[in-house]
Amino acid sequence: MKTDLEFSDLRKGDTFAEFPLSVNADEVLAYLDATGESAAIWTQHIPPLFLDALVVAELLAQVKIPKGVMHTGQEHEAHRAARIDEVLTVRMGVAALSEKRGVTLAAFEADLRDAAGEPVTTMRISVMVAPDGVTV
Repeated sequence: MKTDLEFSDLRKGDTFAEFPLSVNADEVLAYLDATGESAAIWTQHIPPLFLDALVVAELLAQVKIPKGVMHTGQEHEAHRAARIDEVLTVRMGVAALSEKRGVTLAAFEADLRDAAGEPVTTMRISVMVAPDGVTV
């Protein structure tokens, strides 16, 4: 789902995406092969950083991120391990947004829940955008 949202149109509290996410065993193996991480402990569960990568990819597909954006932080809170082939519902939104002296600070939050609506993972991605022509 692509909505072509402009970064400048976002407001604190906006929810801009809700979608199902399921990761199969082949996708987990491809991720582990790409990262060099051992597959021995990931036979039933999804590596948490893989979920983060999938959510960041969806954020980039949903919101037109301006040139010069800087990734300033990321938080990941796992309530429990996500299982391979489990269908999760991802809800993404703007957790914080502020501007000072032309610099915009934003935090995007994603909440992943299972079929019963119970939390599985919450993640937050923070970015900073300087005005055009300004480098930080």
